Amino acid sequence: MDKFFNNGMKGLGEVGCDCMFDFFKRRQSKKGEFDWSALRKYNIPILILDERWHTIFKNTEKAKEIIEKEEKLKELLKEESRLVFEKKEILSRKKSYLDKIIKLTPEVFDKNDQQSKEEMEKCEKEINQINVRIESIEAEIHNMPERIREANMELLKCTINSVYFKMRENQLRVKELEELIEKTRKQLASYIDEKEGLTEYDNEIYTYFHDLLGGEELQKLDNEYFNKTYGNKRDAEKLNATEV
Repeated sequence: MDKFFNNGMKGLGEVGCDCMFDFFKRRQSKKGEFDWSALRKYNIPILILDERWHTIFKNTEKAKEIIEKEEKLKELLKEESRLVFEKKEILSRKKSYLDKIIKLTPEVFDKNDQQSKEEMEKCEKEINQINVRIESIEAEIHNMPERIREANMELLKCTINSVYFKMRENQLRVKELEELIEKTRKQLASYIDEKEGLTEYDNEIYTYFHDLLGGEELQKLDNEYFNKTYGNKRDAEKLNATEV
């Protein structure tokens, strides 16, 4: 499994993580459909061990199918580790039984000790059972890389489907936002022009009547036509206009 994973990481490094989606786009059949079988030509890393794969879902929830495929892959990796550990453990037991047989050999063959003979037979029986189990474990371990690869490919397919649907939704939203931004930009420019025009007009009118009637009479007009709150605002504006 380690060899499989290391080769996978090396293979992806040769292809380049940043080029993965470009490859997906390029690898299409004559009918314009993506050729999923092409992925088998590449050593794809174990996705759940790839930090960059996890970042894909940083801001979005995983689909139910992705979670199921992810769990399946996790279980296979756990199973492989369990098998390797079990093989190591029973090989150690086998060695213990072999050592015991060697130790019992003089008692059995030289002294013809019955108890030692029975113990040796038990050891031989255990060793035979261990050999059967080792053969079974080795067969399972031999098949694990391909099972893991298949589960990893299933997860990759689900990931691609989910990601590209999300990207398509994002692109539609980006287009909407671009249109809204442009519309808002134009609307904002219109508001700014209108505000500047109104302010300029008010300043011209105020300056004209200030010169015509004087500040005292203009204050009376302000008190008559504007409420107190607005009048206070006008006072500040008038002061600025007068200073100018």
